[in-house]
Amino acid sequence: MKILSIVTGVGYGDATREHANIEAFLKKDPKTEFMIAGYDNSFNYFQDKYPTVKITGYKFSEHEMKFTIPRFLLKNYPLPFKWFGSAVKLRSKIKKFKPDIIISDFEPVGIMLSKLIHKKCVMVFGYDPETFRRYTNKNEKMKIEAKYFEALYKMADAVIIPRLLGQKPSKYFSVNPIVRVKPRDLPTKEELMAKLKLEREPVLIMLGGSTFGNILAEKITKFSQLFDEDFIMFGSKIERVAQKNLTYYPYKENVLEYLKVSKAVITLGGHLTLSECLAFKKPAMVFPIQDHVEQILNAHALEGVFKVMYDMEELRNNIRDFLDGLGKWKDKIPDIEFNGAEQVVDIVQDLVK
Repeated sequence: MKILSIVTGVGYGDATREHANIEAFLKKDPKTEFMIAGYDNSFNYFQDKYPTVKITGYKFSEHEMKFTIPRFLLKNYPLPFKWFGSAVKLRSKIKKFKPDIIISDFEPVGIMLSKLIHKKCVMVFGYDPETFRRYTNKNEKMKIEAKYFEALYKMADAVIIPRLLGQKPSKYFSVNPIVRVKPRDLPTKEELMAKLKLEREPVLIMLGGSTFGNILAEKITKFSQLFDEDFIMFGSKIERVAQKNLTYYPYKENVLEYLKVSKAVITLGGHLTLSECLAFKKPAMVFPIQDHVEQILNAHALEGVFKVMYDMEELRNNIRDFLDGLGKWKDKIPDIEFNGAEQVVDIVQDLVK
């Protein structure tokens, strides 16, 4: 089977989730072939791994923990024309590859291309319309975003939703959480502590590849030295920091090794990071991006499992309270199956038959 994967490049979550799916396909059938279409972070992530084509995609320049529709529209108003141009470009690029199916997240290019080459387009994305219907604090901005995602879902040939707390009956295909690596597949904690040259369990601050987490990163940096903790920060786009107890990495391929040895995580509301915190049973303090419908729903689904914060008031005190109560939060993490990638493979193979 030949698969064309079209991957959002805003952060790294969609790219690494799709990589987990690719690994599951190859494990089941090593003859499966892949071509990737991406931009920004997704293009950079995949270009050395698989044949990769650069396309045009969404642009964000947010430096606050908030998604703003007017700013997004101003920055992206030419996108519909560029999407069509990317679809035409891809049709030319894949003439020799001849994919059997297209897998996308929420990139319209995949749907446009599927119509041009008459192949099915499957969307794999974390936005869950059924959870949105039950969510009581939705605002007009979130309603607009929800309508957009649901319009894309209607145009796709199939939709697969990985759910953080496990699959459930749905009119869409529902699968368990998708993770890159299961904890048992990594070396032991002791071996990793030695490999990573860590003296004690760190607190990870995982902020993705966009600029949304900048303000949270900058605030924590200012007071991190007041904590008797070792902080390791991944992602966001800030200047390198020089705090004695805070190490900053823009990105690391082996971030899950750090996750396995960590004592806790401070993060945004990204689906993959939250899935992996659940898989590794790490207490998490979650700051979803305001008015970002997928992140808000992710956080809402995990209220009571993780410590969810919808603002950064009293940030230092709230982080201290979270770290003082890690035992309580760890006990709240449920047992879930993390075979979502394998389930995606089964669904897609059935769709191609």
